[in-house]
Amino acid sequence: MSANEADDITGVVEGAALAGRGVDRAYAKDLFRRFVEHRDPALREELVGVHLPLVEYLARRFRNRGEPLEDLIQVGTIGLLKAIDRFDPERGLEFSTYATPTIVGELKRHFRDKGWAVRVPRRLQELNLSLNKVVAELSQEIGRSPTIAEIAAKVHLSEEEV
Repeated sequence: MSANEADDITGVVEGAALAGRGVDRAYAKDLFRRFVEHRDPALREELVGVHLPLVEYLARRFRNRGEPLEDLIQVGTIGLLKAIDRFDPERGLEFSTYATPTIVGELKRHFRDKGWAVRVPRRLQELNLSLNKVVAELSQEIGRSPTIAEIAAKVHLSEEEV
């Protein structure tokens, strides 16, 4: 994807996010200008609220990778905070163009840091994901943590495999 295409996409996302909140770009730029001048925590919080839909959009691109969407949004919000603190509106860039790589980088870093430290065969990684789901289901059904024997019976595997 070229830089212009990325700018177009992030501009559309930011425009839709701001419009959905009843906020126009001029207001967001004014918020940034005031934030840079005063570093007021209340302005920072308002900027986070205005740009949270961008984080949600980017976090949704990473769902179905074994992490809850809420956790991904939290990780993306850390990237958003870093981007807000470092953004210089005088450069003439749209904030979403500046923030997107920072947020995506924070999400990728999260997966890198939480990923497998040793190369585990894909079959075992998939087994781990399916067993996690089964454990959650069984815990809900029986009201306690299931035993290995109960998990094995549910997934039709031996206790050793589980």
